[in-house]
Amino acid sequence: MRAILLAGLVLAAPPLARACDTEAMNAELTAVCTAALNPATSWAEAVRGQANATEAAALDRALTAARAACDTGDPAAGALEAARIARLAGRIEARAGNADSIWPDRLARR
Repeated sequence: MRAILLAGLVLAAPPLARACDTEAMNAELTAVCTAALNPATSWAEAVRGQANATEAAALDRALTAARAACDTGDPAAGALEAARIARLAGRIEARAGNADSIWPDRLARR
């Protein structure tokens, strides 16, 4: 009797409560990953002119890896690469001593 009652409750549950929609979940993971990557991509493009050949190659490799991670729905790998891109962009900017910071909102807090 208890098993029948439990089965009835499971069948009466709303569809989203029974199982996750894999496609929707993957789309959300891709959106999260892309949201982390977009600012890092624009920062990398902003400092590319000041980067040496090694740094430019590192930016290219990191951008390729991050985009691939986002496309496959691996937000942890994509976000990690986005952080590496942002860190490298910050180092390039700091070395160049740019007056126009790629992070102007950080300058306002000082």
